[in-house]
Amino acid sequence: MRGNQPCIFTGLPDRQDDDCACPDKAFVLTFKEPASCENDCACPDHGLTLTYKTNKPGRFAQARDIHSITLPAGFHLAFSPFAPAGPSILNHTAWQRWLSFSTPQPLSEKIDQDLAQQMLIYPAGYLPHPQPTQPTQPHTLTAWLHITNACSLDCPYCYVRKSSARMSLATGRGAIDALFISAQEHGFKRVKLKYAGGEATLHFRLVRSLHHYALEKANQTGLELREVVLSNGIHLQAEDAAWLAANQMKLMISIDGVGELHNQLRPLKNRAGTDTFALVQNTVDQVLLPRGIRPDVTMTVTALNAHGAADVARWAMIDRDLPTSFNFYRQNLLSASHTELQLEQQALIDGMLAAYAVIEANLPTRPFLDGLLDRVQTEAHAHTCGVGQSYVVISHTGRVAQCQMYLDEPHNPPLANDLLPLISHGAIQNPAVDSKLGCQSCEFRYRCAGGCPLETYRATGRWDVQSPNCHIYKTLYPAALRLEGLRLMKVHGYWH
Repeated sequence: MRGNQPCIFTGLPDRQDDDCACPDKAFVLTFKEPASCENDCACPDHGLTLTYKTNKPGRFAQARDIHSITLPAGFHLAFSPFAPAGPSILNHTAWQRWLSFSTPQPLSEKIDQDLAQQMLIYPAGYLPHPQPTQPTQPHTLTAWLHITNACSLDCPYCYVRKSSARMSLATGRGAIDALFISAQEHGFKRVKLKYAGGEATLHFRLVRSLHHYALEKANQTGLELREVVLSNGIHLQAEDAAWLAANQMKLMISIDGVGELHNQLRPLKNRAGTDTFALVQNTVDQVLLPRGIRPDVTMTVTALNAHGAADVARWAMIDRDLPTSFNFYRQNLLSASHTELQLEQQALIDGMLAAYAVIEANLPTRPFLDGLLDRVQTEAHAHTCGVGQSYVVISHTGRVAQCQMYLDEPHNPPLANDLLPLISHGAIQNPAVDSKLGCQSCEFRYRCAGGCPLETYRATGRWDVQSPNCHIYKTLYPAALRLEGLRLMKVHGYWH
């Protein structure tokens, strides 16, 4: 420790008050780089405004439901349910100052303002609450463009009915037109396109054409354009990678284990025994990384591969420093017969804790918290995903769905100039976490937001209750928070 002055490390994305100078004054150190990782779902991109209302300013007290963890070197992690972003890391002096607020008192030291900003203290007698109940206007309208049903792999958990059908250029352009019209109409600042399938790279020429058309629309409207290709990593060629790099397009690759475990869950269709992991590894190491493309890696965690999460963490996060996310398997109509995939809570917890141990032993300094646990996010949010508000799925035929797992719904409406009414009145309900039974008093409710609504409905027949994975979240998130605390300490020289 560099001194006895109180200091806090936080993970807020847009603030950096000072350099580390503990002997002289209290301070807050934060990070500006994004911590997100691409995956199949569409996370809300604009969090809640969490604040307090009081007519009696003056005396502050400790916030309720603070989750705290003792860290090495005299530091403490403190996490408030109402924190705007990740946890706060307090040195011993700051921790003692926070403890003193067990007795309400005025804000009298600079560190007190930092404690209040992180919602570790707030006006005595009052509780903070979301303002407003619904999240503030999302910045990004995200669209899954379903390029094709075709795929060379035969993953047992896939929800796509495989065929050779693909999107036409006219349908793709119509989808992009509707997206930019909708974004302007509803005040979005950017449009994000996810080129997906099936395997979108089987029709890379179409992806390129749609990108150039979307870029024209972005230039015409003044809206920002973001794009990502979701891929199995099998078919990407050197010229594809060069094009991705030249056009600054992100890439997400699925890896469900290292070696044979990946081969078992992601086999080539009609070609059993092919080493698909070797093909993906060659793509990453020989095609992508040499051209400066660092793909996001996502792992779908099932009962069959939970024990391999540690190997994926080592292969992707440690050995290659790739953004990595771990997402839980969700049963769908096409995978229901594969009972061997169903999550077993303790096996999943053990597998993820083993992955966390690998990460701790080789701790990266870049942000990684958002990818460590399924739908859990660093930034406070009321809804698990953008379904019904800021996310639209457009099929290869130009039909509109709320979620890619509902692509085969028979009543999906066709494209229209304004897409928001089509997705806001669909079959999927995505209620705010404060309206879900079992969630209202949980200290982590604004991070998991009650879990995937589809999985909750499948397991319970209700949209307004906590996730069937609630115990898993509550068990693993403290361990994930601890890793974030150690990472913040390492970045600032307090941990090896």
